[in-house]
Amino acid sequence: MTVTWRGAVRYALTVVVLSWLIGAGVDLVWQAATGGLGAWASFWLKDPGNWVFLVCGTAALTLARRLLAPLPRWRVVVVDGSVYLLALLLCAGLSAWATGDEAPADAAFVVAIYALFTLQLPAAWALGAWRSRDLEVVLSAVAAEDTRRDVRER
Repeated sequence: MTVTWRGAVRYALTVVVLSWLIGAGVDLVWQAATGGLGAWASFWLKDPGNWVFLVCGTAALTLARRLLAPLPRWRVVVVDGSVYLLALLLCAGLSAWATGDEAPADAAFVVAIYALFTLQLPAAWALGAWRSRDLEVVLSAVAAEDTRRDVRER
């Protein structure tokens, strides 16, 4: 059994884009309260690393849901949460390295901690749990052939 491409893409888009928007919204509220909206725009909108993360995170979650066997909901949250965090760390680290940061790994973990405080990571976990129950599961080609063979043998 496997998840359909359409179901995997919809799942990944929902988790990645909505969690990113929640993180940006929470940070917007924080920045508006302190009067620093310029920093918000430069981090969330003008930083190409965020846009790369949206694409890479969606691709990573799509491939994870499509290529891995259907899992119980709690395992989907654990596996996809790890994939999401890994994509976030890689994109942030590569973005920091591309801008000449001397410690890109440190910068990546700072972004991950920031994502935790802006509720981006908890939102990704919650959205993964919510959307995992609606994944469209179908028989893979091998499983379908095994099923047909079992029916013919009866």
